[in-house]
Amino acid sequence: MKITVPLLMLFALSPLSTFAQDYTQWGLPEGAKARLGKGHITGNITYSPDGTRLAMASSIGVWIYDAHTGEELALLTGHTEDVYSVSFSPDGSTLASASSDDTVRLWDTNTGEPLRTLSGHTGSVSSVAFSPDGGILASGSWDKTVRLWDTNTGEPLRTLPTGIVSSVSFSPNGSTLASVGDDTVDLWEVNTGEHLRTLDTSFVSNVSFSPDGGILASGSGGNTVRLWDANTGEHLRTLSG
Repeated sequence: MKITVPLLMLFALSPLSTFAQDYTQWGLPEGAKARLGKGHITGNITYSPDGTRLAMASSIGVWIYDAHTGEELALLTGHTEDVYSVSFSPDGSTLASASSDDTVRLWDTNTGEPLRTLSGHTGSVSSVAFSPDGGILASGSWDKTVRLWDTNTGEPLRTLPTGIVSSVSFSPNGSTLASVGDDTVDLWEVNTGEHLRTLDTSFVSNVSFSPDGGILASGSGGNTVRLWDANTGEHLRTLSG
């Protein structure tokens, strides 16, 4: 889930900076409580399910912060290139990270130790998401596929052919997966891999289901959000401004 954190200022260093620099030398803007981020912030930031930690994708690994104080808790390293996406498992015990090194890594959030590396993509992995029960991980890649993985074994379950993927999202009941590929939104049956429908949209970059699973929101570079009936694919309305 990609989010905006209003009380924490997220700050990326300039291209010539390194994570070793003292990034606290600049004062905080009024109202900001902390400045997070060393290295380039290359992907999303997400809360742990219990709201106590923040995970941030960066060019040097995955930063874990105390969500209340901004204290650095850990830096998870192992990817050989930029990290583009991070996602906590529903119980908060595992963190998935996706990278331009074509891999997905799973981490133990209590110890910071790597659990396994998921290999198979042939292009940068741009997005990861856990199913609501935590048993499946979806990963979307620039290799024009979405892959589903068994999180307990690390074994691939199925590969869904699509466009260059920028976002993946499970429905709340875990039966449907939405993916953004080549500026279209596709819906998939998780258990079978069957393609359900394509939503007629453009310039879309991200998708998310409503809590009851009835509505899918798609955000685009055209400064609009479109709402869709997740069951029928009917366009409900466009939010602009």
